[in-house]
Amino acid sequence: MATNEQFGVFQDRSRTRVLYIVAVVAVLVATLSPLNPFPRNGVMWLTGAIGLKFVKNGLVVSNQPLNPPAKDAIESYSIELLVKPASVGWSYTILGFYVPARPTQFLVRQWTDGLLVTHDPRVDTDRTRTIKFDVDHAFVRGRLVLVTLASGPNGTTVYLDGQRAESFPRFKIARNELAGQIVLGTSPSSYHPWSGELRGLAIYSKELTPADALRHFQEWTTPSGHPDLESAVSRYNFAEGTGREVRNEVTSGPNLEIPAIFSVPHKAFLSSPAKEFKADRRYAFDVLINVAGFVPLGLISCAYFGWNRSRWQAILIATVSCGTLSLLIEILQYYIPRRGSGMTDVITNTLGAAVGAILMQAAPVRRILTRMKLFPETQRSAIG
Repeated sequence: MATNEQFGVFQDRSRTRVLYIVAVVAVLVATLSPLNPFPRNGVMWLTGAIGLKFVKNGLVVSNQPLNPPAKDAIESYSIELLVKPASVGWSYTILGFYVPARPTQFLVRQWTDGLLVTHDPRVDTDRTRTIKFDVDHAFVRGRLVLVTLASGPNGTTVYLDGQRAESFPRFKIARNELAGQIVLGTSPSSYHPWSGELRGLAIYSKELTPADALRHFQEWTTPSGHPDLESAVSRYNFAEGTGREVRNEVTSGPNLEIPAIFSVPHKAFLSSPAKEFKADRRYAFDVLINVAGFVPLGLISCAYFGWNRSRWQAILIATVSCGTLSLLIEILQYYIPRRGSGMTDVITNTLGAAVGAILMQAAPVRRILTRMKLFPETQRSAIG
């Protein structure tokens, strides 16, 4: 009789173990998918035209940091991008500069069909237009456009195809934002891929005038072989057509390289909660999702460990094991381009597991699990 009872208990505990393993596997699949740490770089040379095509996950980086000349007077810099977007449906990063000593990044982005330029991607809204600005309807899917950013003492002017589109008096481009590695096709530190064609890129250590912007548009669209290189720091016309190197027309500037594997070049490893924090609804929603996502795992873990542990021991072991699992996931996510790696998720996941483990102690929950034979009818108590 005792043997049959022990066998029944063994079967019930095995059922709980299977459910626990299934829950762990489900969490791993949900958090590590797609598990491809070495995706092929989706950059290829155009056929029948000069330029590069970015498909799905594309990346081009400079082999050395850009080093614009220092100026004693007010800094003046200009950037030209000749692009043809493949989509106008979401947000993408076309160009970025990575400067290790600088906590923020200068990025040129496409926001649906608009142009978005920012000093700090963590800032969502900026009515002063000192940190970011946008130009509506700058892009049309499948249409080539020359975007020119000309920054000087009076702010930044945006030209589209050589014509002035809009000016932003309080937004200025500084040398220390550009003095770093050039990253094309995604953000230097996060997965933010852009799809389309890149036909030209140029960076100048001067503010281009309206006449310069129009003349350069004509030079990009009807190449004469004699581009304006006055005050040019870098200029790439992507005329190679083969290989993994894009040569700089300015001999003193860095060349560009096309890696075989796509990656986020400077993704943070286990980024601190302070760096990840954003005072907005999206951040709060993500926190709630991360807490709620680990509640079921915490509950099931506590039920499994509760078969041969006291109530408080089961809560502690379930919480620690789920927190360790979350830490392992964040470490692995560092090597997956699509995923981020941060301690905020570890903290919120562990909190969710603790909530689930404590919820397991509620009488209605225990009764349900006992009826399902996923939890013993009696459990030893650590108190008394």
